Amino acid sequence: MKRLPSNGFTRILYQAIMDRPPSTPVISLKIRMLRLAAFLGALLLLLGGVFRGPDSGQPMLDLAALIVIFIGLLTFVDRSVKLRHPKNLGIVIPIVVFIAVITGFFVWRAGTVVAAASFNPGIAPFDVTVREVPVPVTRSNHFIITLRRGQYPVTSFRYFWVSYTPKTVRIEWPSLETFNVIFDDRYIATCNWRWGREATWSMRSPAGSELPGDQP
Repeated sequence: MKRLPSNGFTRILYQAIMDRPPSTPVISLKIRMLRLAAFLGALLLLLGGVFRGPDSGQPMLDLAALIVIFIGLLTFVDRSVKLRHPKNLGIVIPIVVFIAVITGFFVWRAGTVVAAASFNPGIAPFDVTVREVPVPVTRSNHFIITLRRGQYPVTSFRYFWVSYTPKTVRIEWPSLETFNVIFDDRYIATCNWRWGREATWSMRSPAGSELPGDQP
């Protein structure tokens, strides 16, 4: 047993030093480098998205930046205590909730295919799909029409109406280079296209009816 100093003040100081809680563990160099790389990488991704603009992949760069930020935040998790410790839960729970919200948003925004048709000219089939996507701003769902050959898109266009969403959608494909998409048996969207050339889109609407929000 160690002998305590006889002097009163020295004795108190000695006990304070010897009885103090252990210091915080030194953060390893690898964790510090990963943390620095994560936050610098996120900043570069965000700046890259700003310079490229929304029509050149900015949403994907912003999403990648968020993922990298989450990786950086995970380096603050204290591995010396259990995961359910309040200190760790304060980091993990917001990340899990945010990931769930973002995932749900992208799944919801992906929409659903409401009509599809194929045309096989004898070499490789062409496919037309109509995808219905919810858009709260217009208080209606939008319809994205896409012509593909295999995994490669040939042409695509979007139609929507403000405060009105057609209930039925069907496709007529009388010839390879012309197809119609009919909404509620009232609106007829026609696409005339040729391989390697631009497609021409048109819409026939009943007299006096509301025109679509997008026009070719």
